[in-house]
Amino acid sequence: MNQPIVLVTGCSKGGIGYALCEQFAKSGCRVFATARRLAALDGLEAFGCDKLELDITNAESIKATFEKIIEEAGHIDILVNNAGTPAVGALLDIEYDKVRACIDTNVIGTLSMCRVVGRHMADRGSGKIVNVGSVVGYASTPWAGIYALSKAAVHAMTDSLRLELKPFGIQVIVVAPGAIRSNIGVAGTETINIPPDSLYKKVSTYIYKRATMSQGPDSTPNTVFAAHVVGQVLRRDPPRYITFGAKSFAFVLFYYLPHFVKDYVMSKLFGINELKKLQ
Repeated sequence: MNQPIVLVTGCSKGGIGYALCEQFAKSGCRVFATARRLAALDGLEAFGCDKLELDITNAESIKATFEKIIEEAGHIDILVNNAGTPAVGALLDIEYDKVRACIDTNVIGTLSMCRVVGRHMADRGSGKIVNVGSVVGYASTPWAGIYALSKAAVHAMTDSLRLELKPFGIQVIVVAPGAIRSNIGVAGTETINIPPDSLYKKVSTYIYKRATMSQGPDSTPNTVFAAHVVGQVLRRDPPRYITFGAKSFAFVLFYYLPHFVKDYVMSKLFGINELKKLQ
């Protein structure tokens, strides 16, 4: 059996992508790990991973990286679109540069990768595309509306791609992580903006807690998450959705619950009940 060639985006140390690269390499794959800065990939060479710079919001960067991999490996069997950026804050407050960065990376960047690598896979008649969404793609929460809408868009995009690419022998998969231990909490905190006239100053503590909500003591280690996901992706017939990690079941349940139940729980959990109603 030929060694599978895997391209993973967003592989900075401490994140999910880094752990996925390790696990794919341990499973016998040749892995091309990418990030905007090569320094962020330090240590992956110990697992035999090739390291490349890639900015998925830049078409020229995508083209150059794709051509480099084809030159060195000849083809790509598996694309894992993991690169993403958080956006935390009230929808009335969050700065538009943070909104655009989140959507450009999580949605447009993912689509851009799918277009380039998907066409290559279609020409070969085989391949797997794995798009990393989130459990908030099932049920949005207060203080993370932009991030949630970006991940819901990833889920919707993947559902369409799965059908559109099936005739060409390509399998398309959503991965929806729950609370996975990573560096996303710090990154999310850096996106918060609470202006002096914000309607939500009283609950600013809840907003900051939302940024690190996935990083509690019960969070699933990213190595455990990666082992599960890679095992599923490498199956001959992988599932269409891979939902895994702490709190993931709760968010799937929220998707099916009546809205009045979900709204009650979310309002209590995220401090909405503490806001004074406008008179």
